Amino acid sequence: MPFDPTQPQPGDALDADLIRAQLTALNDKIDALTARVTATETGLGGTARNPSLGTLNLSLDDPPTRPQVQAFLDDFNALLNQITRV
Repeated sequence: MPFDPTQPQPGDALDADLIRAQLTALNDKIDALTARVTATETGLGGTARNPSLGTLNLSLDDPPTRPQVQAFLDDFNALLNQITRV
């Protein structure tokens, strides 16, 4: 029996079979969601923390020089390539 949020109705007599079925249906939903979350986390496989990515260690002049801007763009593009790979 799928979960029915309209059961039991207010004022209904308690029916152990109905309550048990509702709780079982809710537990099945929780188990299914837990399995989906676990599968998603497994599928990410380390992409949430990539040790090859670090902080940008750039110091820029004011105004920045062309090589400084190019170094920033190179690092930024490397970051984009890391986070968009599938």
